[in-house]
Amino acid sequence: MPDVIDHLKIMNNALSRIAAGSIMAEDEDTDLAAQTVPVYYDRLDAVLAMYGWTFAGKTYKLDRVGETVENGYVTADTKFMNGWRYGFALPGNRVGEPRRVLDNPRRPDYPFRDFLIEGGNLYADRDELWATVTVRPDPIVWRPDFRLALTCLVAADLCIPVTHDQRLAEALFQQGEGSPSEQGRGGLIGRAIAADAASAPAKAPLHNTPLTDARFM
Repeated sequence: MPDVIDHLKIMNNALSRIAAGSIMAEDEDTDLAAQTVPVYYDRLDAVLAMYGWTFAGKTYKLDRVGETVENGYVTADTKFMNGWRYGFALPGNRVGEPRRVLDNPRRPDYPFRDFLIEGGNLYADRDELWATVTVRPDPIVWRPDFRLALTCLVAADLCIPVTHDQRLAEALFQQGEGSPSEQGRGGLIGRAIAADAASAPAKAPLHNTPLTDARFM
């Protein structure tokens, strides 16, 4: 039977790299779990947010926020106080800002750009909008090279607080993200980004014609 690939498995793979033992559950009452779990999710979110991974994007139709005085809606002007007619709640499970905002989800290569993000909401003069955001996907759908890079970086993050081994931490960071001049995008993570970009489908040319417009009506 193949090993189950989940967040706990990757945490323990990172711990094994620094010979720090393992944890049985994310919520277990041990110092090791208390150190490992928040560090892991912080690093995961940071790596997910640094690039538009093909396996971590999801498109949502945005929910309109209530047009009430309490959230800044000016009834007399039929606008919010920031000047926009409609407000939308961004998905609560997103990592970072939306990758793109759309007024037609069937046309992802034609992003909608006339909006404002403020206070966790998105404001625009369209009454329907969609957004493609980065989410935390199940590890089973991650690219193997992404999983390897993340394991290395989590091990590096945990090395000093758990083992106090500065030299090992530096070696793991070098392996995971390259030299300081590469600004966190070299090493294993840089190779994972390059491979993911190469696997992405080619985008349609950004031009409109009557035929293409009619196709998506």
